[in-house]
Amino acid sequence: MASGPRPVPVSHMAAMSLLLRAAAALGTRKGLFRAAGGGRVSLLGRNVVSSGLIAPVRHGSHGKRMFVIRPTEFYDKRFLRLLRFYILLTGIPVAIFITYVNIFIGEAELAEIPEGYIPEHWEYYKHPITRWILRYFYDSPEKEYEKMLAIIDIESKKTDLRLKEMAVRRLMKERGDGPWYFYDTPDKNLIDNSAKITPDR
Repeated sequence: MASGPRPVPVSHMAAMSLLLRAAAALGTRKGLFRAAGGGRVSLLGRNVVSSGLIAPVRHGSHGKRMFVIRPTEFYDKRFLRLLRFYILLTGIPVAIFITYVNIFIGEAELAEIPEGYIPEHWEYYKHPITRWILRYFYDSPEKEYEKMLAIIDIESKKTDLRLKEMAVRRLMKERGDGPWYFYDTPDKNLIDNSAKITPDR
């Protein structure tokens, strides 16, 4: 049975490829070294360029595109995209509503107050949105004033109570008086004096 040529192992092929690349790189370095005049001339000089081993390359718009590793911008772009989306999601309806109010309702006009009529606190503002907010979300100045007076009255009463408590504690310390004198004391007949009747032996 005739046998053909034996196949070359993969490891031998890889070693041969590596050897060929090393030889090519060494030959290029030797050629560059000779073209540069044995190290006396710069590798970027005219002699090396004219030798054909190094060709000037112009990296313009039609040149080779390089793969540059840089930080990702995915999260920054996603954040800006979501920010723009939610701003427009709320901003467009608000802008439409404000435009509608300004066009079809308009600001209030200054007029004389009828006799016997007491205006509400929100009627002193001219813009309808401001008037609505003050009408349903804020208390009147009179109510705010009464609330402040109530807070001041509560704090003044607390101060009086603290002063009285301090005076009571001071007098109790000076006179030796206190609530413990008001407790019932035990009856003296309940005391066992039998241990004192029998003398010590």
